[in-house]
Amino acid sequence: MKQLIPLALAILLGACAAAPAAKSDAPLLDTHWKAVELEGMTVEAATGSASGKRNAHLILRTEKNMAGGFSGCNNVRGGYELQGESLRFRQMASTLMACLPGADGTGQRYHSALAAIAAFRISGESL
Repeated sequence: MKQLIPLALAILLGACAAAPAAKSDAPLLDTHWKAVELEGMTVEAATGSASGKRNAHLILRTEKNMAGGFSGCNNVRGGYELQGESLRFRQMASTLMACLPGADGTGQRYHSALAAIAAFRISGESL
Protein backbone atom coordinates (compact mmCIF):
# COMPACT_ATOMS: atom_id res chain seq x y z
CA MET A 1 0.00 0.00 0.00
CA LYS A 2 1.42 3.39 -1.00
CA GLN A 3 0.68 6.55 0.96
CA LEU A 4 0.47 10.24 -0.02
CA ILE A 5 1.09 13.30 2.18
CA PRO A 6 0.68 16.64 0.36
CA LEU A 7 2.76 19.34 1.98
CA ALA A 8 0.01 21.99 2.33
CA LEU A 9 -2.45 20.10 4.57
CA ALA A 10 -2.16 16.70 6.15
CA ILE A 11 -3.95 14.46 3.69
CA LEU A 12 -2.45 11.01 3.72
CA LEU A 13 -3.22 8.66 0.87
CA GLY A 14 -2.08 5.10 0.25
CA ALA A 15 -1.80 3.59 -3.21
CA CYS A 16 -3.66 0.40 -4.02
CA ALA A 17 -1.25 -1.43 -6.27
CA ALA A 18 0.81 -4.59 -6.23
CA ALA A 19 3.95 -4.14 -4.14
CA PRO A 20 7.08 -4.09 -6.30
CA ALA A 21 9.91 -6.51 -5.56
CA ALA A 22 12.29 -3.65 -4.74
CA LYS A 23 11.36 -0.74 -2.47
CA SER A 24 11.21 2.01 -5.10
CA ASP A 25 9.14 5.17 -5.00
CA ALA A 26 5.56 4.78 -6.21
CA PRO A 27 4.68 6.69 -9.39
CA LEU A 28 2.57 9.80 -8.81
CA LEU A 29 0.53 9.42 -11.99
CA ASP A 30 -1.97 6.67 -12.81
CA THR A 31 -1.80 5.30 -9.26
CA HIS A 32 -4.89 4.74 -7.10
CA TRP A 33 -4.13 6.73 -3.92
CA LYS A 34 -6.39 5.80 -1.00
CA ALA A 35 -6.99 8.43 1.70
CA VAL A 36 -5.58 7.23 5.00
CA GLU A 37 -5.45 10.44 7.03
CA LEU A 38 -6.94 13.89 6.52
CA GLU A 39 -6.02 16.87 8.70
CA GLY A 40 -4.69 14.54 11.38
CA MET A 41 -7.81 12.36 11.45
CA THR A 42 -8.04 8.77 10.19
CA VAL A 43 -10.25 8.46 7.11
CA GLU A 44 -12.72 5.59 7.37
CA ALA A 45 -14.32 3.97 4.32
CA ALA A 46 -17.74 5.46 3.59
CA THR A 47 -20.78 3.27 3.23
CA GLY A 48 -22.19 3.43 -0.30
CA SER A 49 -25.72 2.37 -1.18
CA ALA A 50 -24.83 -0.24 -3.80
CA SER A 51 -21.12 -0.86 -3.48
CA GLY A 52 -20.71 -1.32 0.24
CA LYS A 53 -17.77 0.60 1.66
CA ARG A 54 -15.84 2.93 -0.64
CA ASN A 55 -12.52 4.48 0.25
CA ALA A 56 -11.81 8.13 -0.35
CA HIS A 57 -9.21 8.16 -3.09
CA LEU A 58 -7.56 10.12 -5.87
CA ILE A 59 -6.01 9.18 -9.23
CA LEU A 60 -3.96 11.65 -11.26
CA ARG A 61 -4.23 10.50 -14.88
CA THR A 62 -1.39 11.07 -17.30
CA GLU A 63 -3.84 11.68 -20.13
CA LYS A 64 -5.01 15.31 -20.36
CA ASN A 65 -3.76 16.10 -16.81
CA MET A 66 -7.09 15.03 -15.33
CA ALA A 67 -7.65 13.87 -11.76
CA GLY A 68 -10.58 11.96 -10.36
CA GLY A 69 -11.60 10.18 -7.23
CA PHE A 70 -14.02 9.94 -4.33
CA SER A 71 -14.14 12.34 -1.38
CA GLY A 72 -15.86 10.03 1.07
CA CYS A 73 -19.31 11.15 -0.08
CA ASN A 74 -19.08 12.40 -3.67
CA ASN A 75 -17.08 11.72 -6.81
CA VAL A 76 -14.60 14.44 -7.75
CA ARG A 77 -13.02 15.29 -11.08
CA GLY A 78 -10.90 18.08 -12.45
CA GLY A 79 -7.58 19.13 -13.81
CA TYR A 80 -4.15 19.44 -12.28
CA GLU A 81 -0.90 21.20 -13.13
CA LEU A 82 2.37 19.40 -12.47
CA GLN A 83 5.79 21.02 -12.79
CA GLY A 84 8.67 19.24 -11.08
CA GLU A 85 7.52 18.81 -7.48
CA SER A 86 4.91 21.57 -7.79
CA LEU A 87 1.32 20.29 -7.93
CA ARG A 88 -1.89 22.34 -8.16
CA PHE A 89 -5.46 21.19 -8.67
CA ARG A 90 -7.76 23.36 -10.81
CA GLN A 91 -11.44 23.36 -11.65
CA MET A 92 -12.34 20.47 -9.34
CA ALA A 93 -16.01 19.52 -9.63
CA SER A 94 -18.02 17.20 -7.42
CA THR A 95 -21.26 15.28 -7.58
CA LEU A 96 -23.91 16.42 -5.11
CA MET A 97 -25.06 13.21 -3.43
CA ALA A 98 -26.78 13.18 -0.05
CA CYS A 99 -24.14 12.15 2.46
CA LEU A 100 -24.37 9.93 5.51
CA PRO A 101 -23.59 11.62 8.84
CA GLY A 102 -19.85 12.27 9.06
CA ALA A 103 -19.16 11.64 5.37
CA ASP A 104 -19.90 15.22 4.35
CA GLY A 105 -17.32 16.58 6.81
CA THR A 106 -14.70 14.26 5.33
CA GLY A 107 -15.66 15.46 1.86
CA GLN A 108 -15.29 19.11 2.85
CA ARG A 109 -11.86 18.49 4.41
CA TYR A 110 -10.85 16.47 1.30
CA HIS A 111 -11.77 19.37 -1.03
CA SER A 112 -10.04 21.93 1.20
CA ALA A 113 -6.87 19.83 1.26
CA LEU A 114 -6.83 19.44 -2.53
CA ALA A 115 -7.30 23.19 -2.97
CA ALA A 116 -4.36 23.92 -0.64
CA ILE A 117 -1.84 21.53 -2.20
CA ALA A 118 1.16 23.29 -3.71
CA ALA A 119 3.78 20.54 -3.85
CA PHE A 120 4.29 16.83 -3.33
CA ARG A 121 6.99 14.42 -2.23
CA ILE A 122 7.03 10.64 -2.62
CA SER A 123 9.00 8.43 -0.28
CA GLY A 124 8.57 4.74 -1.01
CA GLU A 125 4.84 4.18 -0.82
CA SER A 126 4.03 7.51 0.84
CA LEU A 127 3.12 10.71 -0.97
